[in-house]
Amino acid sequence: MKKSHPRNKATRTFLNYVSIVFCFLLANVTTKGKDNLPKRGPYILAPNHIDDIDPFPLAGAVNKPITFLMAEDQAPIKWHKSWAPRSYGVLLINRKNIRPSTMKEVNKQIKRKEIICIFPEGTAIGAKLKEAKNGASFFAARHEIPIVPVAISGTEKVFPALKRLKKTNINIIFGKPIFTKKEDTRRLDELTKKTMDAISNMLPKEYR
Repeated sequence: MKKSHPRNKATRTFLNYVSIVFCFLLANVTTKGKDNLPKRGPYILAPNHIDDIDPFPLAGAVNKPITFLMAEDQAPIKWHKSWAPRSYGVLLINRKNIRPSTMKEVNKQIKRKEIICIFPEGTAIGAKLKEAKNGASFFAARHEIPIVPVAISGTEKVFPALKRLKKTNINIIFGKPIFTKKEDTRRLDELTKKTMDAISNMLPKEYR
């Protein structure tokens, strides 16, 4: 019998509070546009991706359990056959070949009215906006749920500031929801461009 994963809202809520403490200790986090967040899920958060620590201030800002989709090739090897990512609210996904089990898990989270976070750029390499993939658009359109574009800036400065024993500023802006329909699955590139344009318009010039 397959061992069940110890993944539950209690664990993820605790980790969410850890994220809030993390942000309080390491940076000054400013948020704008929280009134743009739907009162309840399901919906997809689509932030730009600057640094590996991006999920921490984001989780602290939302202050609700979030399921993060992470590409398998970006995750630590030891996570691939571990319950740890699921316990932490992370779902590993093979971007080249999405397995039926992954689709089933995402469907389950959406039916539970969960908040799902997908970084359209996929990787955190540099502060400038990078080419986006259609993952967020695909899952949003397939389930006809909104995408909330999110602009994050400042996370790349956290650890350099800490070396100087200083705190830096992180800014998070939540944009207006982009509502989707089933037929949007036929124009994913267009939906992704709309999402990335919204993110770009909220970012400082040096991040665009």
